[in-house]
Amino acid sequence: MERLLFRNTRPLYGWLFIAAWFAILMLMTWVFFRNDGIAQEPFRALIIAFFWGLGGWLASGALARPIVSVRQGSDGRWIVTRRWLWTHDEERIDPDRLPPPTIDAESDGEGGMHYRCLLKTPEHGSVEFSEHLKLDKAAVARDRMAFLIRSARTKMPRPS
Repeated sequence: MERLLFRNTRPLYGWLFIAAWFAILMLMTWVFFRNDGIAQEPFRALIIAFFWGLGGWLASGALARPIVSVRQGSDGRWIVTRRWLWTHDEERIDPDRLPPPTIDAESDGEGGMHYRCLLKTPEHGSVEFSEHLKLDKAAVARDRMAFLIRSARTKMPRPS
């Protein structure tokens, strides 16, 4: 039986934003072509083209971020799953090979900070297992993951 340890679903908000963006944009484009068309209002066509390009740029960033799940399998090994809309990959890791998790801080562009809790895996590099807007919440998530790694190392069955 697998046990869920962490799941970072924050990228899902970006996916939903992009879906809403393109739904509204398709509706506005359809209304534009239904009413006037390009020949009557070339400036509006330029504005709609701008928003399609902006949406493509936003989508490239939002859809590149995976949803990350960290689970513990019944054999004691950890399973790190990264899921995108179109695919997923999975890595099975011995807890002895995991270094302590870290916190990466970056500016959110509005004067605040955004904290990402990172777990370095042998195959994928760093994966974001948790994201927070406050440092104390990020520290709690990092410490909880470090505790789970330490306790998994002590409970891991050893080959004889």
